[in-house]
Amino acid sequence: RFFFLLVFSTLSILIICIYAEYCKQWYQRRVRGIINNIESPQKGQQRQRSPSPVKPFDAEAYRLARKLAKEVADCPPDCIMVRVKDLQKCPKALLPAELDKAHLEEYISDTEFRRTFGISRDEYGTFSEWRQQEGKKELGLF
Repeated sequence: RFFFLLVFSTLSILIICIYAEYCKQWYQRRVRGIINNIESPQKGQQRQRSPSPVKPFDAEAYRLARKLAKEVADCPPDCIMVRVKDLQKCPKALLPAELDKAHLEEYISDTEFRRTFGISRDEYGTFSEWRQQEGKKELGLF
């Protein structure tokens, strides 16, 4: 009789353990399914993608960069003059190597500088470096 109780209690404990493990696995599958639905929605729903760091090829920007490179190649370094509009439109990675990308305002004519920034070069030179950078950021020259 004692043997029968021992076997019965052992089987009961075994069944409870198996059931607990089954419940644990079911719960994990359920949570994983919910997380997967959040990360990748159903077929009918469009998932929003994060913006790609790589921009698509822009033929116009490439043409503008080639035009700038030709203009800059013919001039000595101290005589390079470029239009503000061209500097704003052309991606900084495509600008010619002759241009100092940190100081693009140096390649603008004085009249265009005054028209664009609203102040003279001398006044601009008196500003602190952070204020100059803020001005360039506002105009898209940074």
